[in-house]
Amino acid sequence: MAAPCCGGGSGIPALITGDDGAQLGASLSQASVIGDAPAEGMPVFRSTNDSEVTQAFRLDGAYRISDRFQAGAVVPLIRRARQLTAATAQAYGFGDITLNAGYEALPEWSYSAWKPHGFLFLQTTLPTSPSTYDSEAPFQIDARGRGFFQLGLGAAFLKGVGNWDFIASVEGHRSFARTFAASDGGTLNLTPGWGATGLLGVGYSPRAGIVRLGLSLSPVFEGPIDVRGEVNSTSADQLVWNTSAQVGVLISPEWSSALSYTDQTLLGPTRNVSLSRSVALSAQKRWAL
Repeated sequence: MAAPCCGGGSGIPALITGDDGAQLGASLSQASVIGDAPAEGMPVFRSTNDSEVTQAFRLDGAYRISDRFQAGAVVPLIRRARQLTAATAQAYGFGDITLNAGYEALPEWSYSAWKPHGFLFLQTTLPTSPSTYDSEAPFQIDARGRGFFQLGLGAAFLKGVGNWDFIASVEGHRSFARTFAASDGGTLNLTPGWGATGLLGVGYSPRAGIVRLGLSLSPVFEGPIDVRGEVNSTSADQLVWNTSAQVGVLISPEWSSALSYTDQTLLGPTRNVSLSRSVALSAQKRWAL
């Protein structure tokens, strides 16, 4: 009952990191669950007659309010489907909406051999979609979010060196307590813990051209959830490592696209999560200042 759901957020929200006044992005992804990591012990891969797929369309945008302040939002539309032997279930709808504000703490006003381009950001996740605690569909397939209001604070740093670029980000967040209706007519009082995400990435542009090849590693941690109601329990914490490879193309100064592959089975340890492999195709439009 107290197991966390649906993983954590990305290390960086919708941020303008270049000399642009606004940007709008869209991505389409598909993830296939191939195994489950228990709270203790080794992950267990699922059988061939157990198929679980999540398809997501994500729309994100950011607008520069002033020279160093900006605001952004992410709106996901999610479809989940599962087939276990002869039983099938699917559901779709909006996921949790994210709002963020950013501040350019380390601007690039002059050349520096060592100083990165740095941002601070505040991120709020709204529980706009069902969670495992108010799910009504078989396999809890209609659960598309964690179910809690979440507030996070983070920092991101970028640096270009010749044809190489590097990125590092860290974010910590707190989810707030909420009361859910229980199936027996009572209530469940849930108090989540703290969580954090990180990101380390490197990219290379051959001959400083329009193609960028990238690799990144992003751990996601969610603390235990305390449940009080008909049955009292406390979940184990949740940990997963996202290993990603990307190929990006700068179509024009205003347009770019990228194809990425993410695997949650390559690195560990992992705890209390479903493990998936996913592919995503994205495009972004930018408007100059």
